[in-house]
Parts: sequence; C-alpha cells; structure tokens
Amino acid sequence: MKRARMMTGKTIPKAQNLHTSVYERLKIQIIDFTLKPGQKLQDRQLAIQLEVSRTPVREALNRLVQEGFVRQTPGQGYFVKEITIKEIEELYEVREALEVLAAKMAIQSINNSQIKKLSEILKRHKKLIQNGTSESSLLDEAEFHKTIALSSGNQHLYVIISNIFDKIATYRGIGTLTLQRTKIAYQQHEEIFISLKEKDTRKLKKIMRRHITEARRNAIERVKKEIGHLYLGYHD
Repeated sequence: MKRARMMTGKTIPKAQNLHTSVYERLKIQIIDFTLKPGQKLQDRQLAIQLEVSRTPVREALNRLVQEGFVRQTPGQGYFVKEITIKEIEELYEVREALEVLAAKMAIQSINNSQIKKLSEILKRHKKLIQNGTSESSLLDEAEFHKTIALSSGNQHLYVIISNIFDKIATYRGIGTLTLQRTKIAYQQHEEIFISLKEKDTRKLKKIMRRHITEARRNAIERVKKEIGHLYLGYHD
C-alpha cells in the first residue's frame, strides 16, 4: 500500500504537467492563429498532433471554453471562438475597470524593483519606435500593463488582467498597429509611469482611462477592416 501511494505521488505531477502543457500549446496556437477563428477542433486529430491521449486534450478544450477562447456547440463539438465587435467592447470595458483599480492599488504598494522594470520596458519601447518597429512593441505594451497589475499586490487581479491580454492577443495577431498609434501609446505609457511615481491618483486614473478608450477604438477599427477575412470564421 505504501509503495502504491509513493507511485501515485510520482505520477500525479507528471499528469498535471501533461495537462498544463496541452492546454498551453493549444492556447498558443489560438493566439498565433495556427488555429483560426471558427475552426472546428477535433480532439482525436489534436491528440495525434500533440502526441498525447484524447483525455488531456478534452480537459484543455473545456478549460479554454471556460476562459472564452473556445466555444462548444451541442451535437457539433468544439470551435475556436470568433471575436465579435460586441465582445471587444465588453472586454475593454472590463479591462478599463480592472486596470484603473490595479493602478490605484499600485500607487500604494509598488516597490523600487517594479518601478525599475517599468522604466526598462519604456526604454525598450522607445528603442523599437526609433527603429521604426510597431509590431514587436505590442509585447512591451502588454508587459507594461501586467507589471502595473502585479504591482497592485493582488494576485487575483493580476491573473484576470493577464488573461484579458491573452484574449486581446487573439485578434491583435491580425494586422499591426501603425507606427503613429505605437508612438501615442508610448507617450501615454510615459504619462502613466510618471503619475504612478508621483502617486497622483487622480491623474493616473484619467490617463489610464483615456489610454484604454483609445486602444479599444483602435482595436475595433482594425477588426472591422478584417471583416470578410478571418473574423467571419474558418473555411477549408
């Protein structure tokens, strides 16, 4: 009995690691558009592709359904969820409310190490702009906001905001920000950073709201331009 318990104790972490790995690999394929909006997800084919059994694939798909990356239709199966204009609007409404809260909390709890990290992110962002790069700076934008969320000291808030950025990534992969939009975002990040260091809550909340409102408008405009392509769904 003792030996059985020891063996079970050894296998559980392996199973957990496998399930997490399958989930993360499928999520990445959705984000980078290897799996396209509207595409049917067949657990048997995915299991063959990932070289695993169907069980961890099904668990991963159910988790992705809960997180809003996949939809399940009774009698038809799983599909990569299509992003609609309404969903983008709702997503950014939630993002604005949570990020303003996170920024307000960060003013009280941010430490020197986190301030230094934000400063380094801004330096990288500025260098990318100087080099005429816009696409790569999206990664820095997400990291900038996630760092502020982490600085709030509320781990649950950080996880939720990180998940929102993962969802945003599922349509930011379509098209890229213009260099002009990237420059504006950088300037607003600088204002957010200064307000955070100066612990100016009123100014910080105002800038954060304006920044996210403009980001939402830009995201909707870019998705509208792509309607009739990927966002109308997957076609063989």
